[in-house]
Amino acid sequence: MFDFHQKRKLRSIVNSPFTQGVILVLTLLVGWSTYVRYDIAMEMSDRRIQAEQQVATLQTRKDQLEEQVEYLSNERGLEAEMRKQFDVALEGEQIVVIVEDEPKESEIQPLSTTTAKEEDAKWYQFWR
Repeated sequence: MFDFHQKRKLRSIVNSPFTQGVILVLTLLVGWSTYVRYDIAMEMSDRRIQAEQQVATLQTRKDQLEEQVEYLSNERGLEAEMRKQFDVALEGEQIVVIVEDEPKESEIQPLSTTTAKEEDAKWYQFWR
């Protein structure tokens, strides 16, 4: 072990303001580095959650596109899509166009702000 003088010398070095200042600076650097790494870890966690949500959205879009490709890959789906887009018919088919009757135009009455009709108004109240 250390003898008495060596212990006193070691204590004086460790307890000196310069050594304590160096230890404080090193502690602050390690603390700052830890905080920066923690901040990066939280940001990566948020990015991971956003990426997972985007993956889920893309997966549903992929499923929809696969269903549409499957629908258009068979003869019936292709024919239905052609009929819908281009208004075509096979030979021998007839197209029936249904036209609805136009609704009768109803006479639109202006809204009056008074309860009295024009016939009931006095002759001197024409500027109202």
